[in-house]
Amino acid sequence: ALDRLIILAGTYAEYILPLLIVIGLFTRLAALGMIGFVIVQSLTDIYGHGADATTIGAWFDRASDALIVDQRAFWMLALITLVLKGAGPLSVDHILNARRAAVPE
Repeated sequence: ALDRLIILAGTYAEYILPLLIVIGLFTRLAALGMIGFVIVQSLTDIYGHGADATTIGAWFDRASDALIVDQRAFWMLALITLVLKGAGPLSVDHILNARRAAVPE
């Protein structure tokens, strides 16, 4: 029962979190959730599926084509940037913040 819940949560996260990032709604929180998702995905690939050393890769090696270390590090950099900087001017977050700032208290 727990494994089914984990599978459903992962499936929903894989679809909902990127959608929130694309439209710019709760961008920082969605990017933080995606960071957690990428970590769980990587650990599952390494320990659950038994990825070999070539697939895992190594930091600062000559080739930047490893499926886990290199590609996932790129995604983490992009997601950390979103967590730190937030959404841009063409986002729902920006529109909501502008409306909130315009409402007199």
